[in-house]
Amino acid sequence: MILINAQSLDNFIWLNEFDYLPVAEQTERALNGAQHIEKTPIPAGRPIYLYSDFEDASVFTPLYEHAQTTLTAFEITIRGTSFNVVWDHNQKAVEAVPHTHFSDSAPTHFQNINLRLKTV
Repeated sequence: MILINAQSLDNFIWLNEFDYLPVAEQTERALNGAQHIEKTPIPAGRPIYLYSDFEDASVFTPLYEHAQTTLTAFEITIRGTSFNVVWDHNQKAVEAVPHTHFSDSAPTHFQNINLRLKTV
């Protein structure tokens, strides 16, 4: 289960959970041709991408508003593990497509919802 701002996101999945290693590496050659490798752990900046195929507007709208108004770090919980994160506005923090477009009312459902966060 995923919790953001006390809101349970039951249908969301963590897309890039296993697509990240918190290690930076730099390789260069010495004048004699020997390889010099430097590695260091990366303590923050891990991207967290959450995705849902289809959600009600009552689920999407608070997330969209939270991304617009919360510019500082906050806590999310994924399967019991807490992460201190910020919205990744460089990567379009919240993205979704209305399921049906209406000219006279707001959408009732959204599809292809992407939430992009990063740890701090």
